[in-house]
Amino acid sequence: NSLYLAAAVCLHPGHSTLATGCDSGFGQATARHLDIMGFRVFASVLDLQSPGAQELRRSCSPRLTLLQMDLTKTEDIQRHLFKHSIPTGLWGLVNNAGFNDTIADAELSPLGKFRTCMEVNFFGSLELTKGLLPLLRSASGRIVTVSSPAGDMPFPCLAAYGASKAALSLVMDTFRSELQPWGIKVSLILPGYYKTGKRVSACGQRTGILGGQKIEQWDEQLVVQA
Repeated sequence: NSLYLAAAVCLHPGHSTLATGCDSGFGQATARHLDIMGFRVFASVLDLQSPGAQELRRSCSPRLTLLQMDLTKTEDIQRHLFKHSIPTGLWGLVNNAGFNDTIADAELSPLGKFRTCMEVNFFGSLELTKGLLPLLRSASGRIVTVSSPAGDMPFPCLAAYGASKAALSLVMDTFRSELQPWGIKVSLILPGYYKTGKRVSACGQRTGILGGQKIEQWDEQLVVQA
C-alpha cells in the first residue's frame, strides 16, 4: 500500500518530499518506501522518541529527516516550513496525518470532538499546504491528500470525522483547479478500512464502539482520485 502512495506522488529519486503522520501506518510505510526509492524525505511525527520514529531511524537512510510536528499547533508548522534548505523545491507533499477517536451519533458527540477533528484533519493540513506552496510551485510538484469516503457521503456515527474530511476534500479539489497553471498536481485518496497496527495520537488511542464491537487501530486502504 505504501507503493500506491509513492506511485501517486510521481517523483524521481533525488528530489524532496514531505509526509505527515509518519508515526505509524501508511505514513510510516510511505516515508520508508520513498526513502528506499532515493528521495530526500521529511517525515513528520508527533513524538521524536516514539516507537514509530525510532523504527524510521533504524530502517531508513540518512536522507530521511524526522520533524516533530503537531498539526494543531501553528508554531510547530511554522517552525519547519523554511527551516531546511531545499534548493530544488518540494516535489511532493503527502497530507496523511488524521485523527478520529469518536464513533457516536452526531447528537451525542461533544462539540469539542468536532473542533479537534477540524483542527487536525482540515486546518492543520490546510495551513501546512498553504505554507509549502512556494516550494511546491518552484518544483511543479504534487500534493497527495488522504481524505475519506466519510467526507464524500454520510456515514452514521462519523459526523465529526466526516465533516472535517468533507472540508478537506473540497479545499483540495479547489487547489487542483487553482494550482493547475503552475503545474502542481493535486490528488485525493478516499480510503476504506485497513488494519495496520496500533496508533497513538496526542488526543489518545483511536478506539470506539460500533455495533457492540470494539473498533480500534484501523487505518486506511487507498483509492486515488486525481
